[in-house]
Amino acid sequence: MSATFSIEKFLSYQQQMRDKLDANPDAIGLVFLGSAAEIDRADEWSDHDFFVISKNGSAEGLRQNLEWLPRFEEIAIAVRETDHGLKVVYEDGLVLEFAVFQDSELEIASAKGFAVALDKCNLQQRMEAIAAKTAPETPNPKRDFELFLCQLLIGVGRARRGEQLIAGQHIRSWAINNLLGLVRENSEAVEGTEATRDNFSRYRRFELQYPEIGERIEIAQQLPLEASARALLAIAVEVCGDTLGERELHQVYVVRHRLGWI
Repeated sequence: MSATFSIEKFLSYQQQMRDKLDANPDAIGLVFLGSAAEIDRADEWSDHDFFVISKNGSAEGLRQNLEWLPRFEEIAIAVRETDHGLKVVYEDGLVLEFAVFQDSELEIASAKGFAVALDKCNLQQRMEAIAAKTAPETPNPKRDFELFLCQLLIGVGRARRGEQLIAGQHIRSWAINNLLGLVRENSEAVEGTEATRDNFSRYRRFELQYPEIGERIEIAQQLPLEASARALLAIAVEVCGDTLGERELHQVYVVRHRLGWI
């Protein structure tokens, strides 16, 4: 963690936001998420992630006019990302990721760790219910394994054709997403890190939970595309181990044979 990071400054910003929203007649709730809620893991790269809840009919006004944010005049970037969500970057590089829901919309949200900072709408109880229904994705190792093989085969084919950019997406992005699912289903996380698993992204905190495999995948990503694909396939076969039956081993053979790797 950088010596320039100040948890006091981090929390002070949150308090300023809470006070400004408390004084805003359209705002009825504020919930911090992620490391903005679980501040013991906040560091210099932590964003302020949060939900703002407005009175019905007032949400769009809060999305359009951001003067309720502290240091509004120092905002360098403010971009609409979804119907409800925005990203904001300040002149000093501070990042906000947030959504504004009107009261009747809140239950469409998803959340895991949270901390209610302002509650004028029974927010604590409602957020507990939202967190309870925000479950991790249902594991499907068979699907992940077969998609992983398909992504590698297609990606190497694109690379041999000369389409390096889309080949990189297949091999270094889509295939790795499936590989991370396979690792999570077939390997034990480092003891004590189980609760850090992110329900929304397989990539988040992967190296914390699986440092050795994470390092091997990172090294594989740095290789030229075809060499990267071969290294990732070797990792997948090793990770899955005895869970690979005759059918899955034949599928691996098909991919290797088509690409001339055997």
